[in-house]
Amino acid sequence: MTQSGPRLDEPMDDAERARRLERDLETLARICEEKDAHIALLQSRIEQLQASRWRKLGQRLRLAMTMDWEKPEG
Repeated sequence: MTQSGPRLDEPMDDAERARRLERDLETLARICEEKDAHIALLQSRIEQLQASRWRKLGQRLRLAMTMDWEKPEG
């Protein structure tokens, strides 16, 4: 065993294998949570973009009112 843990070519006992698997599971769970949060953020942004495009189409077809703050200056 080295100072940083057993080498890959050294045999591991069941307790060490279980500890490694537990650490790996914790790491994967944390990564999955981060990715899930990122996916939710991207889905929210896509929904906002789609809603904005539908609103602009409705305004061009005069089906949706254009608010004063949406009107171009000039």
